[in-house]
Amino acid sequence: MTMIPAAQSITLPHGRLTYRQAGRPGAPALVLLHGIGSTSPRWEHQFAGLSNDFHVIAWNAPGYRDSDPLPGAAPRVEDYAHALAGLLDALGVREAWLVSNSWGTLIALSFAREYPQRVLGLVLGGPTAGYGHLPAGEQKTLADKRAARIASAGPVRMIEEDSPNLVSPQAGAELLARLRQGGDELTVEGYAQAARMLYATEGLVLVAQLEQPILILSGEQDRITPPPANAHRLLAAARHGEIEMLPGVGHLPHLEVPERFNAAVRGFIKKNTRPETT
Repeated sequence: MTMIPAAQSITLPHGRLTYRQAGRPGAPALVLLHGIGSTSPRWEHQFAGLSNDFHVIAWNAPGYRDSDPLPGAAPRVEDYAHALAGLLDALGVREAWLVSNSWGTLIALSFAREYPQRVLGLVLGGPTAGYGHLPAGEQKTLADKRAARIASAGPVRMIEEDSPNLVSPQAGAELLARLRQGGDELTVEGYAQAARMLYATEGLVLVAQLEQPILILSGEQDRITPPPANAHRLLAAARHGEIEMLPGVGHLPHLEVPERFNAAVRGFIKKNTRPETT
């Protein structure tokens, strides 16, 4: 079992925000943005494998465990991006590499659009393209369905039921057991807010506006955000994108194949880091 850094909290204009960090402040910053059914501890392998060389930061997004929700029932993706800017300001992080999974991809893309000078590049793992292209009524129906399910089943039961679909059929029993234990990190209100943002946001529009380099890491067996409808469409819309498909991997490559994921992150950053001039 890898060691996970202790949670810390700060107060932002919307309320408390909880995060974890490891590595040396002043090293290149690596900001990790979790998915809709996850939180900062799920980046355990990235804390362990990348913090020797990077200042690794992972938040519990607003509305997740020990992080206060954003105002209103349906915050915009930009509201999450602004909250992330507040966290990085408080930590003295001027610029960073962003690494996301699933729903966190939309926040990464929005942050890069809102604060382009602060983002060196993006690694999008198991990405979603969002659903902002759907009619407003359909967006609301889908988001309401997600919100009703977590309210009825409760976070713990919902995550227990969903866990097998998050990884490939080849995933080990130990990983599945750990995934099933993540429900207590979620809140009904925060998840409902996140679902409304997911269905109201069009990732293809966001990614098309970015000038930063982008690496997409997509599992070929991703059943949650199938690559043809998500990863491949994001790649086609990106100005400076590349993709690495991962055979035998599901929706959570950072957990299922962490060494390969971390190596891809390192290689991408090395390739896109400008040599310092003296």
